[in-house]
Amino acid sequence: MVNYKQAQPEQVESFISPATFNGMLRAVTPDKSVWLYAAIPWSTALTDGATDTRRINAATQLMSFFDGLASQVSAAGLKYRSLLRGQYRQFHLLTGAVPQRFQSANQRGSMLARWQNGAYTDVRVQRQFAVIGVRLHAGAKNPMSEMRNLPWWRRALIRFFTELDNVSFNIANGFPRFEEFEDDMHVIQRIMLNAGLKPFSMMDDQERSRYLEILRSWWVSNGSGALGVMPDNDHLHMFPDMHSCVTAQHAYDDGKPCKDWNIRGEYPSTLCFAQSTSFNQNSISDPSNLWLAKLLEVPEAGGAGAVGVSIRGTVEPGVVTAAQIRRHTSAINDAIKERYAKGREASGDMEDMMEKLEYKRSIYRHDNMPPTLIDLSVAALVAGNAQQAIDALGVIPNMTFVNMNTSSEQYLGFKSMQACSPVRMTPFNMEWSGTIVAGSGVNSMAKAGDGKGACLGFTEANSQPVYLSTTFASDQDTVPFLAIVGKSGSGKTMALINLMRQWCIYDSGQGATPCIFIDPKEDSDFSDTVLQAGGTVYSMDSDISNGQFDPLNVIPNKEEAKEMAAIMFADIFSPGVSNPDLEISLTVMLDYGLKAGAHVSGVALKLANDAFMAAQQAGQPTNLPANTHDVYEHVMKLIASNQFLRIICGTDNNAPSLSVSRNLTLIRAGARSLVPAEGSENTVTGRIQRWVLRMTVMGAGVAVRGRDGVVALDEAWVALGKGSGETVQQWARLARSQRFLPVLASQKVQEFIDAGLEGSISRGLILANDDPAETNGTVSQAKAALRLFSIEDTDGHIARRMALDPEKDGGEPNWDSLQRLKDPQHPGRVLRGSIAYFKDGSNMPVPVEIRINPDLLAQISTSRLDVLAREQHQDA
Repeated sequence: MVNYKQAQPEQVESFISPATFNGMLRAVTPDKSVWLYAAIPWSTALTDGATDTRRINAATQLMSFFDGLASQVSAAGLKYRSLLRGQYRQFHLLTGAVPQRFQSANQRGSMLARWQNGAYTDVRVQRQFAVIGVRLHAGAKNPMSEMRNLPWWRRALIRFFTELDNVSFNIANGFPRFEEFEDDMHVIQRIMLNAGLKPFSMMDDQERSRYLEILRSWWVSNGSGALGVMPDNDHLHMFPDMHSCVTAQHAYDDGKPCKDWNIRGEYPSTLCFAQSTSFNQNSISDPSNLWLAKLLEVPEAGGAGAVGVSIRGTVEPGVVTAAQIRRHTSAINDAIKERYAKGREASGDMEDMMEKLEYKRSIYRHDNMPPTLIDLSVAALVAGNAQQAIDALGVIPNMTFVNMNTSSEQYLGFKSMQACSPVRMTPFNMEWSGTIVAGSGVNSMAKAGDGKGACLGFTEANSQPVYLSTTFASDQDTVPFLAIVGKSGSGKTMALINLMRQWCIYDSGQGATPCIFIDPKEDSDFSDTVLQAGGTVYSMDSDISNGQFDPLNVIPNKEEAKEMAAIMFADIFSPGVSNPDLEISLTVMLDYGLKAGAHVSGVALKLANDAFMAAQQAGQPTNLPANTHDVYEHVMKLIASNQFLRIICGTDNNAPSLSVSRNLTLIRAGARSLVPAEGSENTVTGRIQRWVLRMTVMGAGVAVRGRDGVVALDEAWVALGKGSGETVQQWARLARSQRFLPVLASQKVQEFIDAGLEGSISRGLILANDDPAETNGTVSQAKAALRLFSIEDTDGHIARRMALDPEKDGGEPNWDSLQRLKDPQHPGRVLRGSIAYFKDGSNMPVPVEIRINPDLLAQISTSRLDVLAREQHQDA
């Protein structure tokens, strides 16, 4: 062992030989050992959002692997460990999560990729991997299975010359050839496949090469070959190349503290080993068991921020362990009885040992007892210096970690983590049940969304970018809606604007995407953002023309348009009651006007009234209703006094349709709100507001359909009132085939359910929501959101997070809250964006941090200070 008295650079070369055969890796060590590794497929975010069933399934995968290795030991009738250890299989689990600079997954050089790379230039994402390997046993390959039909004497000759050839190769080279490992490789490969793992031997050359590159340089964000590592007392320094490492050596020799090196790509890290565990009969589905997942999670999510974790050991059959436990228990009992016979109490050590043995006996008394992992070492490489690493590891429950406090131990421990390494550091005598590793969450990965599109943000646990495409519904042939729910101030509007700002420059295959954002709130104004994006702004109180959203002008099918207009007028003038005479009169009048050449409802009613009055004056019969003139007069009086009604009941036959370019279009309410006041559903004004919004929504859908466009509606509950969600329900049936994405944002959840949309929402974002106790059968907004998206929250964890305030009682940030967190020392600084649970179809919900570019956030934030700052800037 080398004793480093000061920091010095080391060129770390991989222990993996450049030569591989059929996925088997040979070590560049004197023994030339051969290993077969397999990739561990990712599950979902097991620490937050997953159900007990999903955690059990994830644990079962790795448990099956350990069971398979244990079954290779012929333990029947032979329970003594010393006689069986030669058959035990060595395994090596290696997983890592290395921060690297964000790079957009969208087409390189595209407008959206450039925007995202600029917006998230300070974001570090995690490059993660997880593999597990087994050291293979050599044995002469048996060719007889392929030559069973040959005469016995030919088989004997073939066996003789094969063995002679193998012996000659071993003598000449000092190690066996790959062919001698093939039989064992097939056995281990089958065990891996049965456990749902993907052996390197089953990968194509490209995928296998990618994993080999990772294993050779997993601790850097980008690099391969000879890489620099510098042991420095009680921690290590990692470098992207040897040049950077030598630069650090010069700085160290000059007495410059490592915190002041400022070398690009360099970071300190500390090697710690697990010393003990205190799991006490926890269910394997208990989230507190997920120690390995918490090790790799980012600190902002409550994790330790480990760069890598390596677990080495051998697998012992449970029956052997049970026999050991019985012998140890018997020995301790005999010692205690002997002390009692001499009038002495059992020592504290004896009682502690008996307590531990009783716990182990409770595990290993069952028929299908789990395998045991012995000769175990668990090494964690944690970003930061020694103190930072120990503090970070303090968040891991039920486990104790110890820092290696010399540079030589740090460096040798790091070498022991490498694939195919001959270095073994086992500083503590640990024997674990296989369930402790199988249930640790090694396959936990918080990822979601599509391969490209707008960047919603980054998964809270693993900092993985979440992209949303505008064509996911048509691409995956699923229901169309994306719904965003959260209370006022939760960040839903900002999340929506962030997506729209990116979608309008997203090329889905037909060029830039036409996006319409409808904002019905009074004096709400995102015009600056839209105009800076080169978009268009329409204000409902000044820029929308007479009849622009009239049903006859909006709906291409004239029969449907006529029916919609009749329903609209009947609801405005005779709400809540059945008035067949009024509906019949309106339908007949609209039908007459359409056939007479009307393009909007007001003109259609006028044409019908003119014909009716002319017939009356001429004394001629007519098929128009007897109350035609009364209905017409009633409508015209209201049109004359209500500007909003003129938008949906046009009086000019030249009313234009909504013109939308391939960019971002904002339709804002302006000085008059389209959101009805509480109880206004019983007023004419409130009903007109609702219908203006519904017809605006419908007109927007017509404008973008067939173009892979987006229509987003804030305060969507206004258009989803009971019995009045016809427009949105039609989208549920047609949006996918008409190729556009409808997005609904609302602070009220029940309206989605009342509108019958539960089965039409393919994706959802759930932000902060209130969760008061249910009284008189009422359901809280938080629980209604869970029900809307069919989220199983058996322990109430998600509902609790939704209701938490962003600050604790002492004023410090509450990182468990879903609301945006601000720095108490710098009120203008955002520590973390809002968190939303992203639900995608039948997948588990994944917590995602909504990350918004600071410049965009300054434009769209609705906080009082941000609004005041914008007003002061405009005044200046």
